[in-house]
Amino acid sequence: MTCAIMHIEKKLDALGLTLMDLDRAYRANASSARFISHLAVSNLLYLSGTTPVRDGQPHLLGVVGADLSLAQGYEAARYALLSSLAAIKYALGDLDRVAQAVQLIGFVNSAPGFHDQPRVINGATDLLVELYGDRGRPTRAAIGCQGLALGHSVEVVLTVLFRGEGTTPPLARDHYVK
Repeated sequence: MTCAIMHIEKKLDALGLTLMDLDRAYRANASSARFISHLAVSNLLYLSGTTPVRDGQPHLLGVVGADLSLAQGYEAARYALLSSLAAIKYALGDLDRVAQAVQLIGFVNSAPGFHDQPRVINGATDLLVELYGDRGRPTRAAIGCQGLALGHSVEVVLTVLFRGEGTTPPLARDHYVK
């Protein structure tokens, strides 16, 4: 491996952040939802929505502006982005293949009257910029909603442009609760 291959992962290590095992998480499929982890179209990588996970467990569940503070929502968005990075690592094999974060859509499980969704989703955007600099600055939307799967506080959907050829086939979540 060259030094460039490890660049982004070294930054994550320096921040004390680790990527989850995406395959293990998909096998667990607590949501019983049906979708795939990612889809590459040319050199665009579309990721399914990701939620905050820390140490293999859902992190900071609840409603921002009621159960959780703005600062906790920001942290939740940061961990949701970390889950997206795990999907990128799985799909591309190397986080340094990301040429540009193209679009980030963030959903915030919001209390009535809570209007700081953009500041919550800054947690995800700020981590992208910490890791990738200007190529981590995406177009973006921050959307308030009432309720996310399994009580999550934040979900992010990321699309990136990548370098090089080939991706790992997507993981599928095809389980239903009967």
